[in-house]
Amino acid sequence: MKILLVDDEAEICLLLSTILRKEGFEVGYVHNLSEATRCLVSEQYAAVFLDLNLPDGSGFQMVEPIRKKNPKARIVIISAYDSERKQALSLGCDDFISKPFTRKHITDSLKKLNLSSV
Repeated sequence: MKILLVDDEAEICLLLSTILRKEGFEVGYVHNLSEATRCLVSEQYAAVFLDLNLPDGSGFQMVEPIRKKNPKARIVIISAYDSERKQALSLGCDDFISKPFTRKHITDSLKKLNLSSV
């Protein structure tokens, strides 16, 4: 299963991709909305982990395009701003993880969303 990470912080992408790869997922990451849009055109993803504060806009802008292109994809918002949780869930995102996160936060989210690499 493929997972796309969209976060402008390289360290977050490396940490999250390492966790997800250890869980058996194929992971790609990009650092802005325009790169994410290109990936969504060419690939299907089981999940998208999406930061909100990106250099070219808000991660919330990607929710509708993700749903149109890949309606079965799970959308997980990762943000340092827990105040955005309510809006994320009201827009139809499947989960919200606050930064900083731990490996357990990620694995708990995968279980909650019934995502497994098998």
